[in-house]
Amino acid sequence: MNKSIIKGHIARLLSLKTGEVSVDELRNKLKPIDWKDIINIAQEHRVMPFLFYKIKQFGLEDGLKPEIWQVMSLEYQKGVARNVIFRHVLRDVIRSLNQCGIKAVILKGAINFCENIYENWNLRSMEDLDILIKEEDFPVARKCIQDAGFCCVEGRIPYDLSEDFEGRNVTVEMHYLPVPKKYIGLFDMDSFWAKAEEVRIDGLRTYVPSPTDQIYHKFIHDMIRHQELINFRIQDLCDFEMTTQCYKERIDWEEILYRVRENDIESLFKFYCWQVKKNLGLELPEFINDFSNDSIESYEKWYDQLKECPGWLESASERLMAILVRGGNVVNHLKNSFDVLVKESVLNESREFLLSIYHIEGKEALLPFIRLIHFFRVIILHIFIIFYLTKQHLSTGKQTT
Repeated sequence: MNKSIIKGHIARLLSLKTGEVSVDELRNKLKPIDWKDIINIAQEHRVMPFLFYKIKQFGLEDGLKPEIWQVMSLEYQKGVARNVIFRHVLRDVIRSLNQCGIKAVILKGAINFCENIYENWNLRSMEDLDILIKEEDFPVARKCIQDAGFCCVEGRIPYDLSEDFEGRNVTVEMHYLPVPKKYIGLFDMDSFWAKAEEVRIDGLRTYVPSPTDQIYHKFIHDMIRHQELINFRIQDLCDFEMTTQCYKERIDWEEILYRVRENDIESLFKFYCWQVKKNLGLELPEFINDFSNDSIESYEKWYDQLKECPGWLESASERLMAILVRGGNVVNHLKNSFDVLVKESVLNESREFLLSIYHIEGKEALLPFIRLIHFFRVIILHIFIIFYLTKQHLSTGKQTT
């Protein structure tokens, strides 16, 4: 079965609540799918512990082969054990920072250790710990993290993205911005810090972004920074849903809508909401989820065409969708193309990223030449994706006639 279809089934299963669908109905939907494929995709998208929990919640384990159940159970136990380590590490880092009077804001998955985002903190897998520190606190914060048993990882990570520390089988990422600098204009950092809420982890004081900022940050992180317009990660959509359910009335959707309009990214946010609704069935507030039929038809058409493109064209498909969902007249289309293909992808890209993908170390003098090469690479990929869509459209037309 097609990978994107399996992804959709997994995402929908993870979003279901008890009583929304019968166990028999669920079994019938999952019956045609090879469970080995489900396991592989769940592991790839880091939702295996959550999937295992949902299968038990809906009583689906009886229909699984013993060897499949054993694999899933083992992966769940590994996930729980890893989260126990992450929790201990986070607690030790926060304690060390608190002792020096440094305010830290926990980002992304680690928030689940302080707030009941998921039904329990074992269900959300993590690759690392993301902690936001004010830039002026970095010198002391480095020493605090080292005192907690970590060593700084020297490399080509852009300074505005994070400083990484490794130790105790965990990576800690220390940020002074919640997103890379080229996107920071989308945030009001004074407000972000001022509205951060005090929480506790095992009695230790720390902070998390306000519910509204958590939702807004997820949108910027997933759709604008990583451009997951087509090849979404199941975990990211689940994070959005679980955060929405956890805070419910505390999220200021009108404030989010104001921000996306002010920053001219409303069309991308509407597409994000459509993507959440399509894959999870989650209903958002009416004034956000009120799309015209024309928009929905366009989203469906573009999404269905681009999700089937070859893997080597994946980045081009994401860029093309970022251009298409903005819409507008010819002038706006040209402006959007320039913003996505040239401004974001070439001019504003960090030098560390460009030097690393072209495997050039210590040769910053070549950066203008590298940017020119990268520009032509992006344009060529964009031409290829247009050819691909044209060929796909012509072949579909032949089949219908």
